[in-house]
Order: sequence, then C-alpha cells, then structure tokens
Amino acid sequence: LKVWDLDSGEVNHTLRGHLGWVCCCAVTLDGFRVISSSRDGFLKVWDLDSGEVNHTLRGHLGWVCCCAVTLDGFRVISSSRDGFLKVWDLD
Repeated sequence: LKVWDLDSGEVNHTLRGHLGWVCCCAVTLDGFRVISSSRDGFLKVWDLDSGEVNHTLRGHLGWVCCCAVTLDGFRVISSSRDGFLKVWDLD
C-alpha cells in the first residue's frame, strides 16, 4: 500500500505488513489513519504520519474484500468471503 503526496506526486510511505493482496483501503475523515483489508484475512489500521501499524484486526475466516469507515471515525465495517460483515471499534 503506498501513501502519495498529491502536491508533489512523491511517495510518502510504503505500508508493508499484509501477507496477501490488499483488496481495499479507507481513510478516516480526519486524515490521520488508513484501514486496509487483505486476502490474508486481516485488516490493519495505519498511522498516515508515521507509516506504522497501530492495530491488526483479526476475526474473519476468509479474505477481507472491503472496508469502510463510519463518518464519525469511530468504527470500521468489513466484509469477507466468510459471509460475514463485522463492525470494529477504532479506539
């Protein structure tokens, strides 16, 4: 997953940590975090300033197809090939 500076066109960070393809990502409304979902079955919460993983969200039994952040920025909703939607607290 790459984080780009839109003004300069340069890469700020390359976020490494998933063991499978990254399928989706969602940025919190405040712009401080990005959540990625992957075929490895995990979601990761990244700090956009440092490029470090804050949390790894575990609980799906299949690859995680998609994720979205609620407008209040407190939760992430994920969907998986295991047939479940999950709601995660970010704090």
